[in-house]
Amino acid sequence: MKEKSIFVKFSLLFLVQIILSTVVIVIFQQTFDLKPIIIIGHLFVICIVNFAFILFGVSLHTIRFFKNNKFIKYFVSLIYGIFILLISYAYLFAFLGKSLNSRIFTVQIVIGYLKHLNGLIHMYSIHPIFIYLGLLVFPLFIIISFLFSAQFIDKGFQVFKQFILNHNFNNPPLFIRIKMVVFLFLYGFASGVLLIKCSSISRKLFQIEEPIVSFFFKNSDPFQGQILANDNEDISLRKNYKKNIDFQKKNVIIIVVDALRSDHLSLYGYKRHTSPFLDSLYASGDLKKIKTSFSVASGSFPGVNSILRSKIWANMGFNNFSVQQLLKDQGYDINFLVSGDHTHFYGLKSFYGNDSDFNYYIDGSNTKKYIVADDRIIFEGLKNIKKYNKNPSFFYFHLNSAHSAGTKIDRYKMYRPANVYTINIENYTNRYDNGILQADDYVKKIFSDLRLKGYLQNSIVVITADHGEALGERGEFGHVKNVYTDQILIPILIYDTDKLQYKNLIYATSVDIAPTIIDRLGLPIPESWEGKSLLSDDNREFTFHQMGNNYAIINKKGKFLFKYIYDSKLMKEELYELNGDFYENNNLINSVDKKWITDFRKRLSEFRIKPF
Repeated sequence: MKEKSIFVKFSLLFLVQIILSTVVIVIFQQTFDLKPIIIIGHLFVICIVNFAFILFGVSLHTIRFFKNNKFIKYFVSLIYGIFILLISYAYLFAFLGKSLNSRIFTVQIVIGYLKHLNGLIHMYSIHPIFIYLGLLVFPLFIIISFLFSAQFIDKGFQVFKQFILNHNFNNPPLFIRIKMVVFLFLYGFASGVLLIKCSSISRKLFQIEEPIVSFFFKNSDPFQGQILANDNEDISLRKNYKKNIDFQKKNVIIIVVDALRSDHLSLYGYKRHTSPFLDSLYASGDLKKIKTSFSVASGSFPGVNSILRSKIWANMGFNNFSVQQLLKDQGYDINFLVSGDHTHFYGLKSFYGNDSDFNYYIDGSNTKKYIVADDRIIFEGLKNIKKYNKNPSFFYFHLNSAHSAGTKIDRYKMYRPANVYTINIENYTNRYDNGILQADDYVKKIFSDLRLKGYLQNSIVVITADHGEALGERGEFGHVKNVYTDQILIPILIYDTDKLQYKNLIYATSVDIAPTIIDRLGLPIPESWEGKSLLSDDNREFTFHQMGNNYAIINKKGKFLFKYIYDSKLMKEELYELNGDFYENNNLINSVDKKWITDFRKRLSEFRIKPF
């Protein structure tokens, strides 16, 4: 009777842990409006890990690897405590990542933050005691708790082992038990390998953003499960692109301000004076601005790659011909100076090139001085850039000042309240506008440093963003949520001191940036690129935008700009005329000719989804 009671309590230990995991994952799913399948996927992972631990414990108790029983007792309890601790951290950084970065923080990104604790403390105004509680006290509490429970856990395994022997194996001899345990251990190990390595399972878990897998393991599928354009990749195009062409060897500089909306720049008429430096450039006549421009998506991975590869997300692959590859083949030095850990964030660095492709590379993973998303990393890197030696250079700068996870410096906090922990429209907008003010000043410093080193004088500079940012519209904050104006609206600004006519300054998307740069240099635009040069008046009638289950097609029709939105999950359609309804408040879907809507539906095939 006593053994049965111990067995029940021991089983309850795992049951309670599974119940708590269920509660946490349901809260996570509801908080961030994720697909309900994440609950099933997470419980699958939790059950696999618990099963592996039970096999581990039974194995140690069945085959006496150690003569000292006390060692086994405390060792098993220690391992289970570490298991619970790691799951707790996975939950913590899943919530923090989704809240601050719209993506779960990976263990590599967390390690990057922990390298610079002082920056972390300052950035989030955290009292150091809470950092030490999280790093020292909490882990010690968990481990000590399980060590104190070692006697109970040990008895549970003993009873569990006896239960197996009495009811299944009829107390077989030692060599049979060894074979059974080895089989079970290998079965558990194989299950773990299957979970991690099997592409269909692991890919699905990454797609649904299962917290444990997303936190601990590297995501090899940044395309989130969408069908890749394998038949449309550009390896042969790069190989066959003409070399040694006579062209204007200007320095090419792209500055991307993460999550920057054009409608929050005073340059675009915003009520707050958030962009004094850009305003002054525009007043000088050397800066051209596109009146209305959008990203192809509301996330960094597709947004950045659309700038560099001139492709919508549906047509991206691993080997698309990029602007930096083209310029490298023409003899350019290639430099990436990036705030944020692009090495580990969906492997963005690998899409920029191999280590051998860069003359210089720095991001949040290899900074020596600053926290991961601190834009001062860029100036740390600029100190290592030698003066211009007449060989043309390509620079890609990525700033995080406007991003919610970016480091905000006190002297730029003009608008208050701007608390990092308060999520409401006033507070979030103030933090955002302070970040834009900071980004504008950093762009000014980039210009200054490049001028001193001699690069700016013979250059074309594009200032843009990878996506927009929701500031409370429809109850949303952040990005990677939908394709409404607030989340895909970006600026496209071109600094060019030559008096050249850019014929299209009315409407563009991020895929038009690379063709414009290459056309400006006098090089042929690769035929695989989907954008149009803004030096040309050859405008596209339709542009394509997507995020998750949300798709948008924008139709430039004379003076009108119609936007069709389709939610494939809800099977919902919307239609807006952006020139008169820029922030999509008046849905016209039921008041227009159905033949026109049918034409939009047919064009959904551009996203590699079935029209309906």
